[in-house]
Amino acid sequence: MQQNRIALLLSGLLVLTPSLVAQDKPNAPPPGKSTGNSKGAVQDADSDAPLAPSSAEEDVEVASYYVHKGDPDAAIPRLEDAIRLKPKWAKPRLMLAEIYEKKGDAAAAVKCYKDYLQAVPNAPDEKKIEKKMEKLAGQ
Repeated sequence: MQQNRIALLLSGLLVLTPSLVAQDKPNAPPPGKSTGNSKGAVQDADSDAPLAPSSAEEDVEVASYYVHKGDPDAAIPRLEDAIRLKPKWAKPRLMLAEIYEKKGDAAAAVKCYKDYLQAVPNAPDEKKIEKKMEKLAGQ
């Protein structure tokens, strides 16, 4: 009985060990982070085998993480990738506009707000966005 418990415990550890080791790889890019291969697929830093390409939703999720951590500059390329992958999706455009507004780049913020309003005709926050754009244009 005791030997069965030990064997079961050891087999569980063997299953967990590869995933724990994989988490300790130094300098590995974050999950879904592209290493810039030509096919648009994500590449593991330690392998030549491509992984699944990142999705627009993953890019927005990672961008949100960067914004939350106080690194909006790291979020910008992920949001641009999301727009490239899903051109009619409004959320990354709005997030980009807000980032540029906070950074003090009025021209880029206005452009992104305009893109957002084009992506969402009759947006529920249209009046609010238009007021922001007027304010930013006056800067």
